[in-house]
Amino acid sequence: MGIGYEGLIWKIYRIAESIARILYINLLWVAFSLLGVIVLGFFPATAAMFSVVRKSMLGEKDIPIFKTFWQYYKTEFIQSNLLGLALVLIGAVLYVDLRFFQSSDSIITLALSYLFLFLLLVYFAVVLYIFPVFVHYQFKTLEYIKYALIMAVGRPFQTLFMIVGCLLVLTLLRMVPMLMLYFGGSLLCYVLMWKSIKSFPKEEIQE
Repeated sequence: MGIGYEGLIWKIYRIAESIARILYINLLWVAFSLLGVIVLGFFPATAAMFSVVRKSMLGEKDIPIFKTFWQYYKTEFIQSNLLGLALVLIGAVLYVDLRFFQSSDSIITLALSYLFLFLLLVYFAVVLYIFPVFVHYQFKTLEYIKYALIMAVGRPFQTLFMIVGCLLVLTLLRMVPMLMLYFGGSLLCYVLMWKSIKSFPKEEIQE
């Protein structure tokens, strides 16, 4: 009876510890996004958050969260912003082209609008993979987009699971809006990183 009680207490402690870790990582993400004047801080803060979560999922349970977050934020500040701005530019171009072709009623522009709608959907799938790929591999900036595209298209079921997982998290956050500030970013990060690690070839894991 005593052993069962101690086991229950230990499980509760581990759950509380995990919740505290998710909360702490999310608060760091928000704080460092603001530190970089939001626009320039968002991408390195997001990359740093994924880096910390990745290390935890690969078995590094006792990593110094703040030190790891800050180190990655500093070292990848420029490249993560270049990658993020490239993604924003690509997304903006696709969206503007889609709206342009949707504004006409001709058969050709209608067909092109469906093409760009498809490309936009592929783009969003690439965005889901981009930060997991960024913290998992060492590539040149644009190569991250190329590899994320390969993962998104080449592993459709994993991509679908990622989308479903994100939708479930977003539904939860919509039901309880207060969770957005404290857990929003980190919960999505855990879902995306977890599914991505399962998609990455084990022999290609880079520490």
